[in-house]
Amino acid sequence: MQGFELNTADFIFKKSAHIFVYAVLYWLFFRASTLLLQKKTQETHWLWILPFIITLIYAMSDELHQTFVPGRTGTVRDLGFDLIGASIVFLRKYRYI
Repeated sequence: MQGFELNTADFIFKKSAHIFVYAVLYWLFFRASTLLLQKKTQETHWLWILPFIITLIYAMSDELHQTFVPGRTGTVRDLGFDLIGASIVFLRKYRYI
């Protein structure tokens, strides 16, 4: 029973870390794009789309990189958790949640 509890806690901790780190990464990219693009363009949708695309590309490259590291695996599931983190910040930023 203890192994199950440890594996469950480990899973929850690691996936929460994925969500948190990519939420912060999206927020930083969002902040940078706001500072750079707000004065240059009137189209506000680029202020959230561009950081999301950059975060997606970074998450994909991170998972691809993990496939080349011994003892690590890159999974689509982890990519999904990464995008959940970015989506939470987006939804919170635009007051959907």
